[in-house]
Amino acid sequence: MSARYWRLDGFEGVDLLRSDASTHRYARHSHEGYAVGVVEAGAHAFAARGRVWTAIPGSVIIVNPDDAHDGGPAASDDRYTYRMLYVDGAVVAAALEEAVGRRAATSFFPDSVVGDATLAERLSRLHRAFERPEARLQRETLLVTALVQLARRHGRAPPHVGRGPSGSRAVALALDYLAANFAEDCSLAELAALAGVDRFHLLRAFRRRVGLPPHLYQTQLRLRHAKRLMLAGESPAMAAVAAGFADQSHLIRKFKAAYGVTPGDYLGRCGKSRALQ
Repeated sequence: MSARYWRLDGFEGVDLLRSDASTHRYARHSHEGYAVGVVEAGAHAFAARGRVWTAIPGSVIIVNPDDAHDGGPAASDDRYTYRMLYVDGAVVAAALEEAVGRRAATSFFPDSVVGDATLAERLSRLHRAFERPEARLQRETLLVTALVQLARRHGRAPPHVGRGPSGSRAVALALDYLAANFAEDCSLAELAALAGVDRFHLLRAFRRRVGLPPHLYQTQLRLRHAKRLMLAGESPAMAAVAAGFADQSHLIRKFKAAYGVTPGDYLGRCGKSRALQ
């Protein structure tokens, strides 16, 4: 298996992943932005939004920001080849705003896999263009066109998130605290006390709302922060500590489990490798 995860200069907010003959099984995780991809060979299965989805060639994978999911080959002894784009919400919003001539609502995709061979081929061409030294004008044209087509064909207005009396408020308080203090080593009891509920109530409500228990959500926040620090030039060891990981090895294990490559592989493709294996 070979995997490549990278970001191109001049395209802030867009990361790319290409994996050939993969057998990697991703730990349950989430992304800040949209995860959009295509399977070119084999089949990819993942759990998201309360069900298991299977993507095959000719279908498109669309995971909303912060939607918890896992993933791997559909069969235990199988391999699959796929390409993914990880796109910040601001990039999608800007493309839509230009297309409609006004500020557009945030796109929400109710289905995590859709059958759309035309769009799948467009996304595959886009991804390949990012691998070649094509003109920036061509790459940007392909990106904007594909994002607008994706949103128009399969996007919807975001659903209203109901705020059940105590549960929703407790989760909101817990989310706010973790966002501001993700590097801190807080206990479940402390987090529940801050949210004004008991531990079991918080766990149940948090998992229902976020799709992850609090400790795994905290890990996602730490990974995102560490990635930002390393892309900005911070040393991997310092980024690991600043993000709340025990050490550099801890960061490497969690990064590989969530993203399929090591931080060193990712940073090397971005031209920012800093002695991280």
